[in-house]
Amino acid sequence: MTSYMIHAGMFGFLIVLAINLLNDNGIGVTMMRACIGALAFAFVGRWFMRGLFSELHLAVWEQQQAAATQAQAQAQTPAETEEEPAEETA
Repeated sequence: MTSYMIHAGMFGFLIVLAINLLNDNGIGVTMMRACIGALAFAFVGRWFMRGLFSELHLAVWEQQQAAATQAQAQAQTPAETEEEPAEETA
């Protein structure tokens, strides 16, 4: 999770830095806003990845539960043997 936060923070820092430099803001204001942008992007990235991982974990768990239920249902049904009906001759 830490690497996602670091990458999101770097991305946020660079984006905010570029936008402020293109707007010809002062270097002090630009650096302060870039640091705040890095922090904000890191928190949003952590929130997004935590939600993504929990949903992926839930999907895997549901697949395992469905497979276990299906296996249990197959084990409970007796094996179908094909028996030919006896022919009656009169």
